Amino acid sequence: MIERERPFQEKKQLYVLIIVMIIMVAALLYFRFILGGNEDTWLCKDGVWIEHGNPSDPMPTYPCE
Repeated sequence: MIERERPFQEKKQLYVLIIVMIIMVAALLYFRFILGGNEDTWLCKDGVWIEHGNPSDPMPTYPCE
């Protein structure tokens, strides 16, 4: 049986790697959903209201400029 010199060092590296991966996934989700903006809205394009996503609000009644 081969004994490893530093078994705790390997576990520590694994834990650090897992924590870094969790932070990266959390940051990705934060940027996508918090800073990404509203995906379900009405957009004004060339004087016409365009549905973007699935907006819960009805199409705006004021003119699109």
